[in-house]
Amino acid sequence: MFGKGRREKNLREHEAAEAQARLERNQRAGKAIYSRIAALKKVPRENLPDAVFLLFMEAKQQGELIRRSIKDRTHYDFNFGGMTDGDLATYLAQDAASALRDHVTNPQTLFEAMSEQLPHVNFTIQLQDAVAMVAAMIREQRLNGVLEGLRLAGLLNEVPNRRREGSETEGSG
Repeated sequence: MFGKGRREKNLREHEAAEAQARLERNQRAGKAIYSRIAALKKVPRENLPDAVFLLFMEAKQQGELIRRSIKDRTHYDFNFGGMTDGDLATYLAQDAASALRDHVTNPQTLFEAMSEQLPHVNFTIQLQDAVAMVAAMIREQRLNGVLEGLRLAGLLNEVPNRRREGSETEGSG
């Protein structure tokens, strides 16, 4: 019985160390995205929509990788595609909150019940993974807002001048 407890403790410590390593890796990726967001100020206006769109796709891919990683380990399925109307932020927050509340409780042993010890609760999703997932969702939504601003300003729908210039130079050569 004592060996089982030690194995479980070692397993929890190993899982916590892995989760911390994943969080640090995701933080580095997030910092890279934010530094590239800051660098958008230096991008010429005609290249801005393409640069923002590529950055948005990268942020979206990072979020998908985090969710897939969580799903592979915990079998928790994030269903972000099911919303049709309403507040996207509330929908995402509800799904994240329900994922964080998902847990597994080991049944109490007779000894634990007699000594009034509470059973050990294992949350399905590690705290570090949840932090990485929510941070990725925030980055993705921030870039989505930038894209929406570009769309409202009419910059996202413009055909870049380089395409028109390229066809004119080909015809005159």
